Amino acid sequence: MKPTWIILLLLGSWFAYAQTTPSASPDPAALEEQLKSQPGDLPTMVALGRAYLDVGRYDDAARVFEDVLALDYQNFQAHFGLGLALYRKGDLRGALFEFDQVTRLFPDRYEGWYNLAVAYADLGRWKEASEAFKKALALGEEQNLSPEVLRPAYLGLASSLRKLGSPEEAAAVLIEALGKVGEDEELLYQVADNLAMAGKPKEAIPYLYKVLNRDRGHVAAVSLLADIFVGQGLTERALRELDRSLQAVDDPAVRANLLLKKAMILKPTDPDKASQLLQEATRLDSRLWQAHYDLGTHWLRAGDADRALVAFQKAYSVKPDEPRILVGLAAAYFQKKDYKQASRYAKLAAAAAQGDVRADALLVGGKSAYRLGRYGEARALLLQAVDLVPDRAGAWLWLGLAAYALQDLDTAVPALERAVQLDPSPVARLNLGAAYLAAKRFSDAEQVLTQVVLEDPNNAEAWYNLGWALKALARESEAQRAWKRALELGFEPARSLIKK
Repeated sequence: MKPTWIILLLLGSWFAYAQTTPSASPDPAALEEQLKSQPGDLPTMVALGRAYLDVGRYDDAARVFEDVLALDYQNFQAHFGLGLALYRKGDLRGALFEFDQVTRLFPDRYEGWYNLAVAYADLGRWKEASEAFKKALALGEEQNLSPEVLRPAYLGLASSLRKLGSPEEAAAVLIEALGKVGEDEELLYQVADNLAMAGKPKEAIPYLYKVLNRDRGHVAAVSLLADIFVGQGLTERALRELDRSLQAVDDPAVRANLLLKKAMILKPTDPDKASQLLQEATRLDSRLWQAHYDLGTHWLRAGDADRALVAFQKAYSVKPDEPRILVGLAAAYFQKKDYKQASRYAKLAAAAAQGDVRADALLVGGKSAYRLGRYGEARALLLQAVDLVPDRAGAWLWLGLAAYALQDLDTAVPALERAVQLDPSPVARLNLGAAYLAAKRFSDAEQVLTQVVLEDPNNAEAWYNLGWALKALARESEAQRAWKRALELGFEPARSLIKK
């Protein structure tokens, strides 16, 4: 859903300014007939354009308004109507041009500047949007327009400033709006949200309580308040605020969202309690995909792939295009060793995601391809993953494994070295030792593998590989001892290497 300010001032607004608001929309067919008998009659043409807009015939509306402008380029209603028609049919650049024309030809019209700002915002041109919103507000103040008309412009300006990285300035705009427009829940919440974003969470708190005093079930407000308290080290107080809201509301969907927030706070310290709250949330609102998703991540961490898969599937049934859910499905299938399905969902997620979520998808996809023996594909996916998340040890480890399987030692060795640097786990060092052996870096292999067996004396594979490193270094007796130890630990390939 778009923010409330991302709404053009539509027909009612601009015809109100033009003092010609009709009581009901005329029938396009009747106006078409009237125009046949009065071709070129501008009021009838404008009315027909309006009628086309009202019934969703935007191409026809645009055509008629263009015809009017060809006859009278100074016609405000035609420029404005053409802008609306183009905007509604999704031609934002065309709409932007028309609203820009409105501001040039009729610079004192508030609705022209406001709609120009909305068009800029929809195109992501936030600097131009903020300037147009400021101009609209200045005109609105000069013309003593009603608070109801000015309110969306304040919200739009604040949103633009926030997008430009100035939440503190956005908060100041909204505080000004509170004084001129009056306090309402959305303005109060937006002030608090921008103050928190600006690093002033304590200043946000009074505004949040004003919201909650009006509506204790305002999920966003109580959630932000809880986040602020958690950030101040007051976790118990955060939970109590959520409990106050839970006690005050009966709506199942609202209660489900409050339980979800409470679960997120408890997850790091009490994952079992968090999972109970998530299950209750899904019972209250089966379409709360975030609760299903978080429940899925809980079961994944607990190693219960079956329950994780069920949770992710429920989330998927509600929001099938959410990349995080697709990654969750891929991870659950991978944990179940269904690598084909894991690969399928990982590819879908990677195509839809960006940033860390895309990296997660590429990692699961790369691991799945590796398990399926598609080492070239695995290497390609994992190279993309480490580009996105260069500090993730697991991505480097699996890249090293895939490259090693392809005997691409120029990729495998540095990848495994990076994995060990980030997380010197026995698995990473064991594989680095194997890569060093393959690259004939026997001293490096001996050093790494010796450290592994010192820390994990029961690692049979490490003893076996250490034997090969020692043999290559002409330390035959030590190699024999290493292979004997590997055999004692049940590693049968060592048997044929032991001298009688």
